[in-house]
Amino acid sequence: MLRFITTLVILFPIVCFAQTSVVRGTVKDKVSEEYIPGAYVSLGTFKAISDDNGNYEFKNVPYGSYKLTVGAFDFDTLQLTVVIKSEETVINPELGGSTEIEEIRVIANISMDRKTPIAITKISAEQIAEELGSRDLPMLLNATPGVYATQTGGGDGDSRITVRGFDQRNVGVLIDGVPVNDMENGAVYWSNWFGLDAITNQVQIQRGLGATKLSMPSVGGSMNIVTNGMHNRKGFSFKQEYGTGNFLRTSLSYNSGRTKKGWGFNFSGSYKQGDGWVEGTNTQGAFYYGKIQKLIKKHLVSLSAFGAPQKHGQRSFYQPIQYWDSQTAADLGVPINQNAIIDRGIRFNQHWGYITNADGEKERKNERLNYYHKPQITLKDFWQVNKKLSISNIGYMSIGRGGGTRLANSAGTLYTQDGHVDWDAIVQANRVDQLFGGPNVDLAYSPTELKSTQVQIASVNNHFWLGYLGQFQYELNTKWSVSGGIDYRYYKGSHYQEITDLLGGDYYVNTSNFNDPNPMKRKGDKIALNTYNNDRDGLVQWGGVFGSVEYSGNRWTAFLNLSGVVNAYKGVDYFQRKVLDLGDTVLRIGANDTINYNGNTYTASSPGLEDYATDWKTIPGGTIKGGVSYILNENSKLFANLGYLSRTPQFSNVIDNNTNTFFREIKNEIIQAVELGYSFSNKYFGVNVNGYFTNWKNKPFPYGIAIPDPNDPTASIYLNINGMDAIHYGGELDVAYNIFKNLTAEAMISLGDWTWNSSETFYVPELDYSFTFDAKGVHVGDAAQTMMNFSLRYEPIKKLYFKIQYQWFDRYYAAFNPFFLQGADARREAWKLPSYGLMNGFAGYSVNIKKVNVFFNAMVSNILNSKFMADATDSYYAPNNSDAQSASVVFGQGLRFNLTLGVNF
Repeated sequence: MLRFITTLVILFPIVCFAQTSVVRGTVKDKVSEEYIPGAYVSLGTFKAISDDNGNYEFKNVPYGSYKLTVGAFDFDTLQLTVVIKSEETVINPELGGSTEIEEIRVIANISMDRKTPIAITKISAEQIAEELGSRDLPMLLNATPGVYATQTGGGDGDSRITVRGFDQRNVGVLIDGVPVNDMENGAVYWSNWFGLDAITNQVQIQRGLGATKLSMPSVGGSMNIVTNGMHNRKGFSFKQEYGTGNFLRTSLSYNSGRTKKGWGFNFSGSYKQGDGWVEGTNTQGAFYYGKIQKLIKKHLVSLSAFGAPQKHGQRSFYQPIQYWDSQTAADLGVPINQNAIIDRGIRFNQHWGYITNADGEKERKNERLNYYHKPQITLKDFWQVNKKLSISNIGYMSIGRGGGTRLANSAGTLYTQDGHVDWDAIVQANRVDQLFGGPNVDLAYSPTELKSTQVQIASVNNHFWLGYLGQFQYELNTKWSVSGGIDYRYYKGSHYQEITDLLGGDYYVNTSNFNDPNPMKRKGDKIALNTYNNDRDGLVQWGGVFGSVEYSGNRWTAFLNLSGVVNAYKGVDYFQRKVLDLGDTVLRIGANDTINYNGNTYTASSPGLEDYATDWKTIPGGTIKGGVSYILNENSKLFANLGYLSRTPQFSNVIDNNTNTFFREIKNEIIQAVELGYSFSNKYFGVNVNGYFTNWKNKPFPYGIAIPDPNDPTASIYLNINGMDAIHYGGELDVAYNIFKNLTAEAMISLGDWTWNSSETFYVPELDYSFTFDAKGVHVGDAAQTMMNFSLRYEPIKKLYFKIQYQWFDRYYAAFNPFFLQGADARREAWKLPSYGLMNGFAGYSVNIKKVNVFFNAMVSNILNSKFMADATDSYYAPNNSDAQSASVVFGQGLRFNLTLGVNF
C-alpha cells in the first residue's frame, strides 16, 4: 500500500503538469507550391498521411526535441530536427531539391506571392493538364486578370495575347530565365513553342513592369515559363490525345529525379497532326526536349535543348462581316451587298484547295502555309558559393529556319465556285497560252520552256541568336540582399522571298519590281516583288546591366531595381542597292541606276561593288522600378510599386526596310507606371484586388510613313513619326473560395480604361513637311477592356473532378492606326464589337493501379457553340465610318473538344 501511494505521489505532478502540443501543417512542393497529398509524415512515434490538401495533424505531442521525417512518392525524403514548446505548433514541410529550387528562384525571377509587391498569377502544371487541351498556351490565360487572348485566323500556334491592353510585342516572355521575344519586332510566335506544356512546372504572369530584373519590353507584363528538372517527380509519363478536326497527339516524357550520384535526366517528345477547326488549317509537328543536370559539389550544371519543327495552314483573317455571315451583319444594321461575297461560313478559309498529283489523285494543298523550326540550346552553371552567395552563368543559342508561303500574284489567283484555290486551273494556265492555245512560252526568255504566270513563293525569316546572362545574388543578412548581372544578346535575322513552286511551269519572270536585275526566276531562286520585300539582314546587339536591392522583414518587403541597356542596330541590303568605295566618296548604286562621277560612269554591274550595309547605330535605354509590401497579418498584405522605363525602339523604327537607311528622327519610348494592391488569403478564401496606371509616351508610327521626295517626285522618303501617347489604367479583382472540401469557386473581373492621349503636329523643316494627328481620348483598340471569369470545380469523389467556366468579354474596340485620325476623323472612336460570353467545361479522373497512375482528362471549349467576333480592324488607316459595315473581322472558334488518356509510372 505504501509503495502504491509513493508511486502515485511521484506520477501525480507529471500527469497534472505535463505539457503537450497540437502539431499540424501542410506538405507542399517547394517549386510549384502545390499541396502534396499522401505524404508520409512522422514525428518521433507519431505518424500520419497528409490528406488531399496536404494537411496533417498530431495531437497531444509532449514538449521536447523530435526528428521530423517527411516523404512522398518521387520526392527526396526530408528530415528536420524540431523543438516543440508551445500549445500549438505549425510546421509546413516543403519537398524538393534545394539547389535547383534556388537556381529557379534566382535565374527565372520567380516571385513569391506573399512577399513580392507586384500583381502575380501562377498557372500550375496541374491546371495546364486539366484545362489546356489542344489549345495554344495563351488561350489558357484568358482567366487571368487583364489578359485577353484569341486564336486570330485559327491556325495552330497563331494565337496572340495582350496584357492590360498591350500586345505581346510589349509583354516579356522568358523560358527558364532566357528571353524569347523576337529581337527585331518583339513578337512571340507560339507555334515555335508547341509541346512546352509537357515539360512546364509552372507559368507565372507578372502584370505591369513586374519584378523581373532584366531590362525587358514588359510594358504590359511578363511571362515566366519554368520547366521541369531533377526536383520534380521521377518516372515516365505517356499520354494520347484526340480532339476536334481529327487532332491526334502522342507524348512521352521521362524524369529521372535526382540520382544518388547527383545526376538528373529529363526527356520529352511529342508528335501531333490534325485538320484544324478552321478548314485548311491542317497541322503537323513534333516536339523534342532534353535536359541533363549534374550536381558537382556546390555547382548545378545543366545542358538543355528543345525544338518544335512544324508546319500548319493559315488563314487571312480580316474580312467584312457579311463575308462570313450575312445574318449577323444584318442584325448589326449592315446593308447586305448581294454582289459581294457573302455567307462563306465562319470556318471558311480561301487559302487552300485540291491539286492533282503525278498519280492523278487529288491532294490538299495550302496557299498559306507556315513552316518553322527554332531549336534552342542552353548551358547553365548555378554555383551556390555559400549560404549567402550564389552565382549563375547562362549561355544560349537559337537557330531559326522557316517562313510562310503565298501566291505571288493574289489578284490573279483562280478560285473554284465554292471559293477555294483552283490549283489545277492555275497549273493549266501556266502550261497553256490563254490566247493561242499552244504551250505557254516566251521567246524573249526561252523558246522551249513554259513560263509560269502564277507561282507560289515563301517569305523566309531565318535567324541566328546568341546570348549570355550572368548574375549573382548575395544575402547581406537575414533581411537584406543584393543582386546584379549582365545580359548580352546578338541577333541576325535574314529576310528574303524565294519561289517554292512554279505550278506546272519551268520559270517565272518578275515584272513587278523594276529594281530586280535578273527577272527570270526558277524554283529556289530569291525574288523581290517590291522594294521592301528584298533580300536583307537585320542585325541587333543588346548589352545590359542590372542590379537590385531587396529587403524582407517580418512585415515589410521592398525592392529597388535599376537596369541599363545599349541597343545596336545594323542593316545589310543584298539586293536593292550596292556600294562602291572610290576613296574620296562612297557611291550607292541601285539595280537600274547610272551614276556619273568625275567623268566616269557607274552602274550596278561595275566592278568592285559590295553589298550595302549601314554602320552600327547605338541607342541607350534604362529602367528604374521599385515596390514595397506590408503584411497586415498572417492572412493579408498591401503592396505598391512604380517604375520608369526608357525603352529603346524596335528595329523597324530605327532602319527603314525600304531603303536600308536610318530614319531621320529616332526616339525612345517612355513608360511610367504605378500600381497599388491588396490581398487576403486563408485556408478557405482568397482575394486579390489591385489598381494600375500606365502612361506610355512617344509610341512611334510602325515602319515609318512615306512622303514624296521634294527632289524627286517619283520617289518617296520614309519618316519616323513619334509622339503618340496612351494612358492605360484600370482595376483587377480575383477571388477563390473553398465552399466545401470538394467544391471550389473562382471569380475574376478586370476593368480597364485605355485611351490614346495625343494631339500633335509633326514638322520637318528641311522638307517643309507637316503631319498632324488627333487621337486624344480615343479608346485603344485590339483587346477587350472589360473581362470577367467565373468557375466552379467539384470533386464528388477523390481524384474525380468536374469544372465549369464562364468568360465574358466586352468593350473591345476594333484595331486601327491612331496616327491617321486627322481632319474629319480626328478623335473618332473605332467600332466597338458586340460583347460575348464563352462557357468551357473540364473533367477528369485518375486511379492508381499498383504503381501505375492512369488518368483521363476531357476539355470542351465554347460548350454552347456561341457565335462571336474575336478580332476586328477598323482599317489600318483612319476609322472608316467606324461601324459594323466598315469593319473587317474574324469570328472565333465554335465548340471544340479534347480527350486525353495517359499513364504515369
